[in-house]
Amino acid sequence: MNEPQMPVTSIREALFRSTDILYMQLCIRLTKVASHLSRQEDRAVIGALEGTEEEIATIRTFMLLARDCFPLQRREGGSH
Repeated sequence: MNEPQMPVTSIREALFRSTDILYMQLCIRLTKVASHLSRQEDRAVIGALEGTEEEIATIRTFMLLARDCFPLQRREGGSH
């Protein structure tokens, strides 16, 4: 009976892997932003922030897909 859950699990794993990669890229970008901020480099901050909105929106979309389209079966009594 676990077979119908297998594709859902695989898709969720792919979504979380992709999200993890995007998150790491975002962290690297924000580290660069922090470095530029500490040196008061306004143009560099603006440049380093370029694309962050899209990355955050993609992360949010992947997590909404996981939650809404590929939910895991929860056992009764679970907190989530």
